[in-house]
Amino acid sequence: MALENGEVLENLTNQLQEVTQQLNTLGETRVKLIGAIEVLQQIEETNNPAPVAEVPVVEAPVVEAPVVEASPEEEVPE
Repeated sequence: MALENGEVLENLTNQLQEVTQQLNTLGETRVKLIGAIEVLQQIEETNNPAPVAEVPVVEAPVVEAPVVEASPEEEVPE
């Protein structure tokens, strides 16, 4: 016995409505899960802050420039 086009169309329309409703429910559930994960990650970061790597302070050596004395010819008269 063959199904009539009208019956098949009605069945497919019902299936589409059910699947659409399920997709909407899954989408809402997904958004709630993402939100819960983000909140818990923030709580974990607050409770367990990442260790800050300490960089040792290295003092640069002081280099003194040589003092050059001006010769009498280079001096500017006042």
